[in-house]
Order: sequence, then structure tokens, then C-alpha cells
Amino acid sequence: MDGEVGKAPDLWIGYRTLAVLVPLFAVAVVFYTIRIWTRIRPKNRLNTADHTITVAFLSELLSMILTAVAVSRGFGRPAYLLSADDLEIIGICTFIVFVIGYWASTFARVSVALLLISITQQKLWRGILWAIIVFNMVFLVGINIFELFQCRPIRAVWAVVPDAKCFPPETVWNLGYAFVAVGIISDAVFAILPTILIWRLSRDPIEKALLSLLMGLGLVAVAAGVPKITTMQLYDTRSDNVVGDMMPCYLWTRIEEILLIIAACAPLLKVPLENMLSRKFGLPRFSPGVGRKLNSVYTIRPNSEKQQGYFVSWRARSWDYLKTKSSTSTTTTSTTSSDTPSPVSV
Repeated sequence: MDGEVGKAPDLWIGYRTLAVLVPLFAVAVVFYTIRIWTRIRPKNRLNTADHTITVAFLSELLSMILTAVAVSRGFGRPAYLLSADDLEIIGICTFIVFVIGYWASTFARVSVALLLISITQQKLWRGILWAIIVFNMVFLVGINIFELFQCRPIRAVWAVVPDAKCFPPETVWNLGYAFVAVGIISDAVFAILPTILIWRLSRDPIEKALLSLLMGLGLVAVAAGVPKITTMQLYDTRSDNVVGDMMPCYLWTRIEEILLIIAACAPLLKVPLENMLSRKFGLPRFSPGVGRKLNSVYTIRPNSEKQQGYFVSWRARSWDYLKTKSSTSTTTTSTTSSDTPSPVSV
């Protein structure tokens, strides 16, 4: 403590935090915009996965706005340099951000899980994914209820209120640890499982590698969870300078949320990326003349007409919709070759 007496306070940590978050969020905006654009053009094909990532994106957008407001009032600076009004506004903003931040991360994870459910018909994997979705949603409701009722009156969370009753700070922080643990486990499953599912599909090896890379970006969010835990451990819940000391943990929490949104949108960039590589660099398309989307594939190759018909009915699932084979010539060709299945176009 004595060594810090002559140390000048860092007055710019809040703005440096924004300098990190704003460009990263701009990337998330680009990814989200491309995803939604490709889902509504030329025809509206939005589904539940798109709706959930929209909830996550809007939650993070509000979080960024409130963060900017808090920083403009001195968030990150020592509390003794701030007025009572500034401290209260910062407290309100950060409280709302922590509440909706859970929404951003949870709904981003749910969106990824719904995408994975759409590319597998195996009951085991679907059951695991639905269990993760339900658990995350129940945990979200529980932690939001706890946040809203941690102090009575609620104003005691961000201001000094006489005779207020609050849970101990350690209890709130331990619940945060639990949420981080659930998030890291979910992110790891969502990053590893696609590789298992995608490499069972009948796709070109390069296409499989690209899809695995796009859907494996969740591992970056897992990596962001490590410094988040470290900063949580270093944070003193009973510090006199809560406003300044919470900034490192606050920063890594927002980074994790933004990375989750980027990871959830990345798989839907596969078709635009394929088109760009073909148009700009002259690279051949993965499926020339077929135009398959991410999930318009079969997981096994049928060996007979009967198996092929069963496969087309049950295995050729798509995020958008199924199209039957459009030409009689294609049907004739497929019946004369029982060993080679016809590609399904969506």
C-alpha cells in the first residue's frame, strides 16, 4: 500500500478499454450483418438460430452503448476522483451491462447449438445439444433472478442505501465463477463437436476443413475465458475502489461475449466466402453446379436406390429448405447408377 502512495492514478483506462472493444465489436457487426443478409436474400429464411443470435447481438449492442456512457462519466478511474452522481450512473450502467451480458453470451451459445442440431440426426448428439440449451437457459433465468434480488432495495447495488440487505459479495462472485465454468464447458463442446459431425459428411476435404475452422472459432472464446477467470481471482470484492478495480474483469467479459457472437455467425459465412474465393481468386467452387449450403449433404453414402430414397427423405436436412431433384434426366441418371448417390441441392 505504501508503495502506491506516490503512484499517479490511471485516468485513461476506460478509454483504452473502449479502444479494444469497439474495433472487436465492429467485426461482430460485420459478421452478424453478413449472416442476416445471406439469410434474407433472395428469400427470407430466418430461423430460430438466427433469432437467438439477434437477441445476443442486440444485448451486446446495448452493452457497448452503456459501457461508453459509463466511461464518459469516469468508469475505470479511482472512485475518489468521481462525484456521487457519476458513481451512481456508472453503477447503474455496469449493473445493466452485467445482467444483459449474460443474455448475450447465453443466446450466442444457444444459436450455435441450434446450428449443430440442424446438421445431425443422431439422437445422442441431439439429446446432448438440447440438454446444453435447456441447462444454459435455466441457468440464465436463475442468475438473472439472483442479480435482480441480490439487494433489497435494488438501488443498493450501485449506491449507498441505509439499512439495505444484500448477499455477501463473495456469493455474487462465486455465482459468476459458476457461470464462467458452464460457459467454458459449453464453448468447448460447441467447438469440438462440429469437427466430429462435419468430417462424417460427404464433402470435399478442403470444404470440411473450412467448415471446421469456421465452426471451431468458439475455441477463441474459450481462450478468452482463461484471463477472465484470472482477473476474477485478483479482484477484491471489498475494495474501496470497485469502479477502477473491476475494469480488467469487465474488459475480458465483454471480449468473451463479442467473440461468442463472432463464432456463432462465422459458419454462415461459408457460402459468401466460397463465392469470394471463386470470384476474386479464381478458385474452383467446392460443389460446382450444385450450390449446396452448409447442411445440404448426407452423412452416409447409400448403396442402393432404396437406401438412397430413405436417405433423401431423412438425411438430407437443411437450415433453409429441401428441394427435390428438378430434372427428369437427373432422376434417370440416378436410377441407372445404384452405387453413386445423386447430390441433393438446396
